[in-house]
Amino acid sequence: MIETRLQQLIEVLNISVLEFARQLGERRGEKVYHILHGRMKPRYDTIEKILVAYPQLNADWLLRGDGLMFKQLDSPSAAITTEERLRNMEFLLFQLNERVRLLQETNDQLLLEITHNRQR
Repeated sequence: MIETRLQQLIEVLNISVLEFARQLGERRGEKVYHILHGRMKPRYDTIEKILVAYPQLNADWLLRGDGLMFKQLDSPSAAITTEERLRNMEFLLFQLNERVRLLQETNDQLLLEITHNRQR
């Protein structure tokens, strides 16, 4: 969901929601808070402001979750710094850790079910 990706972007940028909102030309962060909490969907103009404020951001990732958070080096409009590449790697590691955690939870649940079924 786009609100989850926006939250991830804000975390990777290591800025506050208020600072993120200010980067979009907002005085206060209310609109961004409403989007992050699912109370409203971002409008086209908000998405456009995000992509203008962060030109290194991959629009496909923001809109659909496809690809990496930031554009690749071979992308014509990408001017990715080493710091942005590191953020991208941190994000990918975060995603991998989340997947490992979910797999571990599933494994633990299956082990409990097997143990429970053997005791019957």
